[in-house]
Amino acid sequence: MRRLCGPAIVVLVCACLLTAGPLLAQQRRVLRIAIQPGIGYGQLLVIQKREILERRVPGLKVEWLKLTSGPVIRDAMLAGQVDVGSGGVGPFIIAWDRGVTWKVIAALNQMPLYLNTNRPEIKSLRDFKPTDKIAMPAVGSIQQVVLQMAAEKELGNAHALDGLVVAMSHPDGMFALISKREVTAHLTSPPYQYLELQVSGIHKLFDSYQVVGGPHTFNMVWAMDDFPQKNPQVYRALLRSLDEATRFLNGDREDAAKILAEAEKTDVGFMRALLRNPEIQYTMTPHRLVQFATFLKKIGVTSRIPSSWKEFTFGDIQGLPGD
Repeated sequence: MRRLCGPAIVVLVCACLLTAGPLLAQQRRVLRIAIQPGIGYGQLLVIQKREILERRVPGLKVEWLKLTSGPVIRDAMLAGQVDVGSGGVGPFIIAWDRGVTWKVIAALNQMPLYLNTNRPEIKSLRDFKPTDKIAMPAVGSIQQVVLQMAAEKELGNAHALDGLVVAMSHPDGMFALISKREVTAHLTSPPYQYLELQVSGIHKLFDSYQVVGGPHTFNMVWAMDDFPQKNPQVYRALLRSLDEATRFLNGDREDAAKILAEAEKTDVGFMRALLRNPEIQYTMTPHRLVQFATFLKKIGVTSRIPSSWKEFTFGDIQGLPGD
């Protein structure tokens, strides 16, 4: 697996660390970070396990809140219950379009999203019936955006399958698919999609790389526009911690596999194999944000498109080769 963090982010991070910020006493002493299930949040899992932020900002208490979807995290942030959120591209863009004043601190990865089904007779999207149910984290999730992209290509109508969507957390959706209860398909993410395919009778219909046209950002970390100004020391420490965790995941695969396996309560060997899977890449560089935004406007979900992917992000990662 390639090391995608690259020297550019090191220069950016080191440069911003040279700027002295106010003492922690003048800023926040508690940082609330929302995280979701899955190894798409690998850097955050590493930061949590290795207490990287606490080491970089002595006296800072980090509270980790495990929530089920990007829209839930968005609502918690708007309510002032979360300081730093994380989630898929879809919820971020939809909220940005609707006036939520937030920006991306960094991307976390590139990962494919699989649509798996437990029905052998379902070979394509055309085989779904009105009584079928497709589980995913939430309406408006990146999983739904991918399904809409696929529906437009295959069925000529991006919204053709919207009525089949049911909201379930990744673990609940996996259990429902495997047990053949409630749902006939699950559009999910690593590691759940790979665990599902180990079960007899479950097969993959497509993955998001096929639909989108190549690797794309799955998850990102974000905060409100004024977060860096109000919390410069914590913001800089978080950016540097994300860079450190990205390098750790791409370098020390054995220890990384142990951390991810512990977080997901699965086998270390299985997680080690996922870290070697070329589909899965940990990187802070955002990819295909404008493509997703363009599609969402095209199908009427949003009303505007950014002039550049940089419009979505804080300045510290804008020197990276994103799109």
